[in-house]
Amino acid sequence: MAKMTISLPDHLADYVARRVASGRYSSASTYLTELILKDQDHRKLDDDEIREILRLAEESGISDRRIADILLETKAKLRDNYL
Repeated sequence: MAKMTISLPDHLADYVARRVASGRYSSASTYLTELILKDQDHRKLDDDEIREILRLAEESGISDRRIADILLETKAKLRDNYL
């Protein structure tokens, strides 16, 4: 197993210490290991989702819509979903 030394701002080091003190983690190392594993899983899902979107896009064929219209529609959907 490789050994790594990291530096954290005080507020993050305190947070890690509180997580360990909660009893869920036996050490800062186990807590950080879990965070890294979750990040790897999250990125993998993101990559898989992107591949699926690209596959569907390729299968849909060439659009007869203008890029400007697609952008307007996309911006409207984003606005509706996040406002």
